[in-house]
Amino acid sequence: MKELYLLRHAKSDWENMEVKDIDRPLKTRGIRDALFMGEYLSRQFEVPDQVLTSPACRALHTSILFIRSMKSSYAKMLVNEAIYLASFNELQAIIKNTPDHVTRLMLVGHNPGLTDLANYFLDEFIHNIPTSGFVYFRFETDTWKGISIGNLARHVLHYPKEFLIS
Repeated sequence: MKELYLLRHAKSDWENMEVKDIDRPLKTRGIRDALFMGEYLSRQFEVPDQVLTSPACRALHTSILFIRSMKSSYAKMLVNEAIYLASFNELQAIIKNTPDHVTRLMLVGHNPGLTDLANYFLDEFIHNIPTSGFVYFRFETDTWKGISIGNLARHVLHYPKEFLIS
């Protein structure tokens, strides 16, 4: 079994237009939403074995908040430069190259890549994974190269507004 967690970064701050996109911080609402979602998900799902995050400030901060609220170890977090603005194909390559001893993998990144990846595996179309949105997939396979639509056993989408907190 392989479990894939897709997490879109929390709500970022567009107030200072002089800040480069990669350096944009989280808004206060984003911090609150990320902490809430991390705590909720920690009660519903197992802690990921590995967290691969985009180097963007908003994704890194979101990853830290999730790891903290899930009571996990920061040693499980790796920054992967390729996740920043990655396409569906680039994200899929990252996943397929994950070592098979990792059972639960979390990717923390950006749209449209994350939404495109989610839609690849789903029967129903997701227009947009919202900020702090989380998509869970469980595949009945022992290898990351083997994950496919055909062995998708379960999927779940959760996001802050579902709980009326944003």
